[in-house]
Amino acid sequence: MRFAIPLFVVLFLLAAIALSTGRETARLAPPSALGAPAPAPALSGGAAPQAEASPPATPAPAAPAFAPAPAGQRPYVPILMYHYVRTVDPGVDPLGYGLSVTPAQLAAQLDWLRRAGYDTVQMSALAGCIRGESPCPARAVALTFDDGYMDAYTDAFPLLQQYGVTATFYIVSGFVGHDAYMGWGEIRALRDAGMEIGAHSISHIDLTTLSHDENVDQIGRSGAEIAAQLGAPVRSFCYPAGQFNAEIAAITRERGYTSATTTIQQGPQDDPFALPRLRIYGDMSQDGFQATVAAYLP
Repeated sequence: MRFAIPLFVVLFLLAAIALSTGRETARLAPPSALGAPAPAPALSGGAAPQAEASPPATPAPAAPAFAPAPAGQRPYVPILMYHYVRTVDPGVDPLGYGLSVTPAQLAAQLDWLRRAGYDTVQMSALAGCIRGESPCPARAVALTFDDGYMDAYTDAFPLLQQYGVTATFYIVSGFVGHDAYMGWGEIRALRDAGMEIGAHSISHIDLTTLSHDENVDQIGRSGAEIAAQLGAPVRSFCYPAGQFNAEIAAITRERGYTSATTTIQQGPQDDPFALPRLRIYGDMSQDGFQATVAAYLP
């Protein structure tokens, strides 16, 4: 039996369908239609482009890793000079014995420094203090290790970490990776642990015997080579065998360093490019070590 659908019913149904479709379209509208940024189209391979990174915020100045001295005061900071950390028979190698401390000696020295309330500072921080650019430590020593020997990593480094102290390691860039010397992997590990890496020339030659241009190369290129390997500037320099003069100090300053250490045993700390250091000998007793430090900073 046939029957006809009234025209008004057909029109009513069509209107209802249109209304429903419009609402669904609104629900599926892209975010950009609602004022939000639209997602970027996918690249080939399914990877989406990375949004442009905003510049990192400027970090707040780091707090000093030591108790600062009262404003306007700059207490003396004994700079201790080490070379080898090893056991040497003085009868077989008297020179090497004098340049070495045993791991047990170093451990006892670090333990006393901690118990006696001394902080440790890196040479870059001490240089900033001397120039009046950053706080000065109230009661601290600076530990320096010359030449970049492997035992600086295998013997000294674990003890520094154990006692929670820091140090500056002066590297002869041309000796890196040679027998008995650290490679770049060990030096980077020191850097990654928060130690300071300084420069000690390319070949550990007496700089006072060289020409001006040769000194520019020895001083400037050594720091540049280390900086290239570490991805960070090198600010501290150590004169090989402590030998320097006014011209060498000027070159060191011009090459961008902020300090340089010598082998002068005693002296003021007014000139950051002629800083004296206290040599720690292999035959130095624990009492002698304590007296040496306490004489400068009770």
